[in-house]
Parts: sequence; C-alpha cells; structure tokens
Amino acid sequence: MQLDRAHFDAMTAGDAGLQREIADLFRTQVQSWDDALTPEGDWRRAAHTMKGSARGIGLWPLAQACEAAEAAPEEEVALRLQTLRATLAEALGALDALTRELKTA
Repeated sequence: MQLDRAHFDAMTAGDAGLQREIADLFRTQVQSWDDALTPEGDWRRAAHTMKGSARGIGLWPLAQACEAAEAAPEEEVALRLQTLRATLAEALGALDALTRELKTA
C-alpha cells in the first residue's frame, strides 16, 4: 500500500516527530476499529471514522476500502469487511515502514 508521503508531509509540515506521533495515534485507533470490523459489530461507524483518518494522512487505498464497505449492499458486507481488513493491514505496514524511515533520518 502506498502512503501519500507528499500529502502526509504537507499535513504535518514535514515534522518527523509529529509524523511519528500521528502514526502511533492511528495504530492506537486501529485497535478499537478492528474489534468493530465484523458484520455483527458497529463496523459502519468504524469504517466511517477510519476513512476520515486515512484521508487525513494520505492512506488513499484504505479510505477507498472504507468507502466501499460503507456503500456495500447487505449481502456484500462480509466480503467488503474482509477486503477492508486486508487493506488495513497493508496500511499498517506502510506506517511501520514510515516509522522505520523516520527513526533512521
């Protein structure tokens, strides 16, 4: 997954410390969203909240997966949530890569 680094840099004025803090906050939020991303959970709220956060830091594929899940007809919800979880894992990988990069910079 791609993190739109130019967008993230613009949103944080290129401040590496702020970027690390935001990445950590996003990871913390993911823990609460992850529990809700089941057909029985409050997944629509989680997907909507995650979409906004993903857009804020430039995780466009994650934001798109959230939007697709929100718009899914009931019979597609389980599949859309599965896709959303996979995309979320990729987003976390991108944030991990960013964190490693910021530590070496």
